[in-house]
Amino acid sequence: MIHRHLPNEGFIDPAGLSMLGDVFDEVCRQRQIVAESEPAFALAKQLLSLYQQGIRDREKLLAIVEPPDQDLFAGAM
Repeated sequence: MIHRHLPNEGFIDPAGLSMLGDVFDEVCRQRQIVAESEPAFALAKQLLSLYQQGIRDREKLLAIVEPPDQDLFAGAM
């Protein structure tokens, strides 16, 4: 859960927090990240930073934090 990674200062409305939690959980599942690990903390920090920068769209957040498709550049050399 992203809740345990929230800073004490600042405010995120319940809908935003729910959406961030969904993105966090989805990325953790896809990358097999344990919720209480350093990678989870880094992911939560990145998501919160992106949200505070004004990126509030779930799909945009997923696109930014997900690793790029490796097959996209296959055969480029």
